[in-house]
Amino acid sequence: AIEAGDFTLVTPTVDAYDPKSAGLDATVTIKGSGFGTFLKTAEHADLGLNQKAYKRRSDIEINEPEAGTTVLSNVSRTEVLFNGAAALVQSWTDQEIVVKVPHRNLYGIGKKGDFFDNLATGPLVVRRGSWDLLPDGTCCSPKKWMTVEAGQFTIEAKGLPDDGYWTNNRPDASTTQ
Repeated sequence: AIEAGDFTLVTPTVDAYDPKSAGLDATVTIKGSGFGTFLKTAEHADLGLNQKAYKRRSDIEINEPEAGTTVLSNVSRTEVLFNGAAALVQSWTDQEIVVKVPHRNLYGIGKKGDFFDNLATGPLVVRRGSWDLLPDGTCCSPKKWMTVEAGQFTIEAKGLPDDGYWTNNRPDASTTQ
């Protein structure tokens, strides 16, 4: 047996977030502690494993538990979710995370056969996840998540194109020459 020493597992804590509601692409700041000093978006893995993570198949949806040998797309990551949709991270430190409000929730979210179109209000969540190789060196243990809910957030109908966009989305093309 190899002994690596003692370590402390720090549980993230959210003290505050501001604003509590905002439009698309608005900046939201989450303050607290224990977020970690780095943004973990991927881990190095066997080439075959990486290729499966990005493989598109018409008969299997990525992220479905019944996907069999297809690797789920969230193998290892750090993320902020607005009612289940990932935000674009602008900066990440141990005490502060700055993200942009995502577009996806306001327009709806879902998969083949299940579509939810009114998801403007829901939980703001910070989470870190990872997996480990099994003792025999094969892949992989079930995903382990550390999740902290900051509170409720409402995505406002701001930042959307005005109604004229849908009828004339290229005003520059309608000029006379």
